[in-house]
Amino acid sequence: MIYYKKINLGYSKLILNLCGKGFIWMIFFLGVTLSGCEKESTTVENNDEYYVKYIVNSQTIYSASRTARIKSENNSNKNFTFNGSKWEMIVGPVQKGFHSSIDASYDTAQTLARTYIDVEIHVSKNNVPFALKANNNSTDVRMSASTNYTIY
Repeated sequence: MIYYKKINLGYSKLILNLCGKGFIWMIFFLGVTLSGCEKESTTVENNDEYYVKYIVNSQTIYSASRTARIKSENNSNKNFTFNGSKWEMIVGPVQKGFHSSIDASYDTAQTLARTYIDVEIHVSKNNVPFALKANNNSTDVRMSASTNYTIY
């Protein structure tokens, strides 16, 4: 009986020794495995900068001035009056989701013959050249034009 207890006791020590070492190794490998993994960030940083160029092209034989109303970088409407045939304005930087708009018209209540007005919106992303995104061009006689574009 004493012999049986010695064998049983020796076997128990062996099991405890192996289990203890196995447990330690398991904890070690689990720790290394989990610490080496990083969770992917689900937030996407949008550091893109956009600039919006508004253009008005107009033609008339009259000396009527023109007005352009645009959406500025702080989402307010700004009015500009000009006399030339071409007018441009660049606003920015703006963020993705910015809703640009332009309205241009001649400053007269009369409809004038041979009077044309066209508007365009161009967008530049991260200092690349401007690209045409929206326009309202026509060969018809008209006193006003408008267009808009949202940056996606």
